Amino acid sequence: MALCLLLSLLPSATRAGDAPAAPDPASLEGAVVGAIRVVNQDIFDPEKPGEDTTLFRLADRLHRTTRPEVIARQLTLRPGDHFSRAALEESERILRANDYLYDAHIRVIPAGDGVVDLEVVTRDVWTLQGSLSFNRAGEANTGSLHLEDNNLLGTGKAITLLRINDIDRTSDVVRYRDPNILGSRALMELSYADNSDGGRRRFDVERPFYSLDARWGLGLQGQVDHRVEPFYELARITQRFRHEQEFAELYSGLSPGLADGATHRWRLGYTYDRETFAPYGSLDSTDVIPADRTLSYPWIGFEYVEDGFITEHGLDRLQRSEDLNLGKQLHWRLGWSTPGLGGDVTRLIVETGATAGWRPGPRQLVLAAFEGSTRVRQGETENLRLGGSLRYYARDFGAGGDSVFYAAAEGELGERLDAENQILLGGDNGLRGYPLRYQSGDRRVLVTLEQRFFSDREYFHLLHLGAAVFFDAGRAWYDTFPDPYFFPTERPVLKDVGVGLRLGSSRSSKAAMLHLDLAFPLDGDSSIKRVQWLVTTNQTF
Repeated sequence: MALCLLLSLLPSATRAGDAPAAPDPASLEGAVVGAIRVVNQDIFDPEKPGEDTTLFRLADRLHRTTRPEVIARQLTLRPGDHFSRAALEESERILRANDYLYDAHIRVIPAGDGVVDLEVVTRDVWTLQGSLSFNRAGEANTGSLHLEDNNLLGTGKAITLLRINDIDRTSDVVRYRDPNILGSRALMELSYADNSDGGRRRFDVERPFYSLDARWGLGLQGQVDHRVEPFYELARITQRFRHEQEFAELYSGLSPGLADGATHRWRLGYTYDRETFAPYGSLDSTDVIPADRTLSYPWIGFEYVEDGFITEHGLDRLQRSEDLNLGKQLHWRLGWSTPGLGGDVTRLIVETGATAGWRPGPRQLVLAAFEGSTRVRQGETENLRLGGSLRYYARDFGAGGDSVFYAAAEGELGERLDAENQILLGGDNGLRGYPLRYQSGDRRVLVTLEQRFFSDREYFHLLHLGAAVFFDAGRAWYDTFPDPYFFPTERPVLKDVGVGLRLGSSRSSKAAMLHLDLAFPLDGDSSIKRVQWLVTTNQTF
């Protein structure tokens, strides 16, 4: 918005304010919750040096702060409940997940006679966004034009008008999201996209497991999507085909709630997924076009979540609280599609995943994740995908914690993949010194080493800064080349080095972070430019 651009011209810098501290509530465990008071701070605080200006006061007047009842009804604690520290911390995490809040903390105030009052302290950010963006990654330019408010009139509801020009298509999108229908825990999202190669219509209505102690969930979603799928080789589109999908899913779930530091959730559902494919344009061969398929199946799912949540700062975001779960998490789903239920053939559908975290030392953190899915037909797998990642963080260069060494390794393996699920690697997904989607295959590995630097200063009362020095190495390849005509060369391991600047917004929603990177490829053929410059917007470092 033009106002935000004017605000950024003010030449001042201040230290980021410390979040309000709450007393240790351990001794108050089991007390009865009395009054709950919401203190929602505006975007700028005129009591702070440098923020009592005409433009900042105008911004506060133009912005409708989040209504107290919108914040209060997201809490897992209610007046009359027995207070617990776990519920307090979970309420803070739920509030911090909202893009329209910069941060959230809850103060516990003893009121006597076994009663505690709660003061919920939050700070709003600017949510009306109108922007023209430009991204460059992998020698390709993309952009968007959008108008969005994700806290419409302080209600927490979001509406988006968006035009996106990406590497595959141009899309005009209208989206509406209500996270608390009629003040309930239910959410709804409606979206419509008119694309240059088709279109998409989608709706979601869900009452999710909103907390670890939530006892039931219910959801319904549907989608109709028509698009053209590109097929890549060495950063060039070699083939295209049409892809149309009709999808619908309904589920209900039950849980005994949080017990012994963990929760167990069971889900029963039904999914209908029909996908059809057809040639597009001057397709040289129909070999890459998948066969039509219809899945129609009931399924059962299970989820285990261990409560190991921690709150960190300065890992993946600039001056924002980061809620991470170091506890074990596991989920799986089994479904059975048959012609009698509307499927084309009999298939077993399997999905699973797990995450966990550890602290090897007081200044170190390790996060691991695994996921897999497949369909089994007549004893053989279809579209088998297995993937995993390992991320390591170490605070280095002094006791201040303003720099972090980051290392990550990730891999993916596919067998008998559907043609539309090509595994790609390039400048748009981690290998920053190379063109986008440069290598393709049914296997992929990527290693990233990055030294991150964080500044605790807030510049112009609008921006936080960070920087990075990085090294990437990766490879995507086929275990067995499916067609020498389309896949004539072996895939070497590619490496790059680079430096980057990070600019994070401290007063706008989504905490969008602008990446300005220079990357230098160390391998590849002569067609690759020796210096790659990337301008991208991300939520994380």
